[in-house]
Amino acid sequence: MRLHGGPDRIRFPGRTGLPDRRDVVDVDAKFDHAGMLSGMLPPEAYTPKERGPFVNDQTEDFQTQLQILRDQITKQGVRVLEQATQAVDCYFDHDLDKAREVLQIELVVDEVDVEIEKQCIPVLALGQTNSHSIRSVLTIVKVNNEFERIGDCAVTIAEATLDPQRTTSNLPQTFRVMANSVLGMIRDANRALSKNDPVLARRVLDFDDTVDRFKQEILLDAQQRLADGALAVDGAFRLLAVTKSLERIADHCTNVCEQVIYLETGKIVRHDAEGWTQPQDPNSSEH
Repeated sequence: MRLHGGPDRIRFPGRTGLPDRRDVVDVDAKFDHAGMLSGMLPPEAYTPKERGPFVNDQTEDFQTQLQILRDQITKQGVRVLEQATQAVDCYFDHDLDKAREVLQIELVVDEVDVEIEKQCIPVLALGQTNSHSIRSVLTIVKVNNEFERIGDCAVTIAEATLDPQRTTSNLPQTFRVMANSVLGMIRDANRALSKNDPVLARRVLDFDDTVDRFKQEILLDAQQRLADGALAVDGAFRLLAVTKSLERIADHCTNVCEQVIYLETGKIVRHDAEGWTQPQDPNSSEH
């Protein structure tokens, strides 16, 4: 691992996604992804499309049921953030009790996941034709799945903590930075979803490349420590498994944010952030 400016700062090569193309990270800093990346994108690029006669197109029943779903998905987002935070903490602190709490939270996450999906079906059956209304329900269905997957990744981290073969070893500094960054992505993805904020969602997407850089540095560090005999092979595999789980959480956060952009603009950014598709009007005669 290459250090710059002292033992508490990390340098890594290439573009990092950080503002002003900085390549130095303070390992003790508390990451504020929205603040760090503010000003990088013009807000007008993500102006929500005109929703049309939104209120007139909704029945009172549909609005009520949709709000219930929104409340549930918001609470689920907070739940998986808590679960992931506890998973990271228990891994660093080797706290077995907290690791077991992560597994208990997963039972609730799974139960709510199924309940939300079941409730979405009758809401869609109400037959709304307004495009934003339809996208709202579809977004909840997809985000619900992403949150459940984040919970699965948290369980993987907790299980690594509970592994009786695990031995305490010094973790690379970049690992804590990566973990904090991923937790910040969950937080900001939740905020973007609850506030219907496509600008914040886009900023979370941009930070994903930085998380990938952290992963590369951790891999290089593990390889070097293996070569030096400072890290056991089983410890290296365990570290890489947890790192992979953090990377997957970041990917799920980007998927959530892609859905927020889709909800508010009607544009699909899943495969190419620069090659947006135009929204499809459900009233269109094209099939």
